[in-house]
Amino acid sequence: MRSSLFVVVFSIIQITLVKSQFVCFSDSTTIYEFPGTALPVMTGAATFRSGHFKVVVGGKFMDAQAPDSIGVYNCDMLIVDEQAGKTYVLPLSYFPPFVADQFSGFQYGYTMDHDTAYVMGGYGYDLARGYEVTFPFMTIFPVKDLIDSVVQHKDYMSLFTVIDDDRLAVMGGTLLHIDQYFLVYGGRETTSIRDEFTDCATVSEWNFEGQLRKFKLKNTNGYPELDEFQVCNTTAVFQQCMPNKWGTEPGKMLEIEKKER
Repeated sequence: MRSSLFVVVFSIIQITLVKSQFVCFSDSTTIYEFPGTALPVMTGAATFRSGHFKVVVGGKFMDAQAPDSIGVYNCDMLIVDEQAGKTYVLPLSYFPPFVADQFSGFQYGYTMDHDTAYVMGGYGYDLARGYEVTFPFMTIFPVKDLIDSVVQHKDYMSLFTVIDDDRLAVMGGTLLHIDQYFLVYGGRETTSIRDEFTDCATVSEWNFEGQLRKFKLKNTNGYPELDEFQVCNTTAVFQQCMPNKWGTEPGKMLEIEKKER
């Protein structure tokens, strides 16, 4: 039955792709398991690996026969068990509110340092505002702990830490984590402002191509926030965004699958 449901869901997605976009909304808290590891064609997802598992956050499902279609937002987190040959589907309705919105978007800046995943920005539908935005969030979570919780059917709500800061509103940027510093290269921000009288939205976009952002996180009253934030707008001054001292030698970064643009 679940296998058939998996096929039906993706068949609906394929039909919907060339017609219109839809907003992610579900009240399901069930973790579904389906046989197989093959996923539909996607773009803009954040992908992390831990052992024989692959975790897929966000992205859009695309129609390979209609490459110019706008695609459909992925409304679930997907965990692929390549050894067991099955896929776990986690509806985003069971995630914390900010995480649910961000993880149903695409074109994030993301990286993984040891077992910790960092997902920054991205673009998608903000349910509270009622339109699409560039998300001003960074969500942090332990990849292996999340996988273990899902496999063992344990609660995973408390595993996510969210930082809300407008300076994190970047879509399509490249994110690196070296020692205690984060570096963000390129990307852009798209913002919609809706007129309260006409209900019409005006869209503005800022291009961060060639820009480098540097920051670190500090703990304030038990909550992480940005610190030492700096922007270098041209390659000629990139050196100004490099820390005088890294603290330790930059370690080997875990390889992350290259994201599609």
